[in-house]
Amino acid sequence: MKNTTCGKNPKIAVTAALLAFGFSGVTAFAAGTASDTAGNYTGGAWSTTPPNNGTGFGAWGVNVQNNLGPPYAGTFLAGAGDTPIVDGSSSAWGVYANSAQGNTLPGVIFTRPFTAGLLSGSTSLFDQTFSFRLGSAGVGPGQGLLSATVGNAFLFEYNGLASGDSMFFGVDGATPASVPVTFTQLNAGLNVSLAVSGALNSPTESYTFTVASLGNTALFTQSGTFDSSAFNTSQFQFTDQNTTGNGYFNSLNLTVESVPEPGSVAIFAMSGLGMLLAMRRKK
Repeated sequence: MKNTTCGKNPKIAVTAALLAFGFSGVTAFAAGTASDTAGNYTGGAWSTTPPNNGTGFGAWGVNVQNNLGPPYAGTFLAGAGDTPIVDGSSSAWGVYANSAQGNTLPGVIFTRPFTAGLLSGSTSLFDQTFSFRLGSAGVGPGQGLLSATVGNAFLFEYNGLASGDSMFFGVDGATPASVPVTFTQLNAGLNVSLAVSGALNSPTESYTFTVASLGNTALFTQSGTFDSSAFNTSQFQFTDQNTTGNGYFNSLNLTVESVPEPGSVAIFAMSGLGMLLAMRRKK
C-alpha cells in the first residue's frame, strides 16, 4: 500500500522543502554565519569552561595540558592595554603556557566547531570566509609554539623552536612552509582570513589565505586548491604551547554561505512545484 501521508512521504517532504526555499527570502536559508568576540565575555565568563556566547558556533572546548603547578597554564580576558587585537570591545581572549617544568611543556588548546549550514548540510566551509585576529607577546626564541588551524586542512603557526623563529603556513597536512610574516608583525596584531570556494568534497576546492596588519596592509596572500574530500574545514583551533609570553586571539567570524542567483531560485522552485503536482496526479 502506498503511503500518501505528506508528513511520512520523504519525496513530498523534500519537495515541500524545496518550494519553501524557492518562495521564501533566500537569506533565511543562507545559514552558516557565526560571530563572536571577547567583548561578549565579562567577569568570570571566560575560563577553561567558558559559556557558548556569540552566535553560530558550537560550544568551546578548552584543554589545558601538563599544567604541573598553579598557574603555569591557563586563560584570561586581556584588556586593551595588554594587546592591540581588540575589535569593537575592550578585551581579547588571552592564554598563557610559559613555565616549562624540565622536559614537560605546558599548553592550552581552544577548539570552536562550526555548525552545519542549511544549504550545504556540512560543517565544513562552503563558499565562505572565516576570519580571526591573532597576536602574541612572545613565542621564542628557542621555545614555544603558537598555532591556529581550520579543521585539519589549514595550519598557520609561529614556531619559536624553528631556525630563526618563523611563521609557517601549511595545507592538507603537508610540511608547512615559511612565510614572510615576522614576530614584530604578530606582536602588533594580525587580521587572518581563509576564503574557500567551489564544490564540497572536491580534491581541488579553491582557497585564498590572507594575512594583514590591523590596518589591513597585506603581509601575505596565497591562493591554490586543497582536497576537501580528504581534509575538513569544520572547526577553528588555537594552541599556545610553552611560549615566552601571552597569546591573544579575537573576533571569530564566519560569513554566510553563497546562495543561488534569483533566477536560479525561481527555476528551482518551479521545478519543485512540477514535481509535487506530478506526484499528486499519480495518487
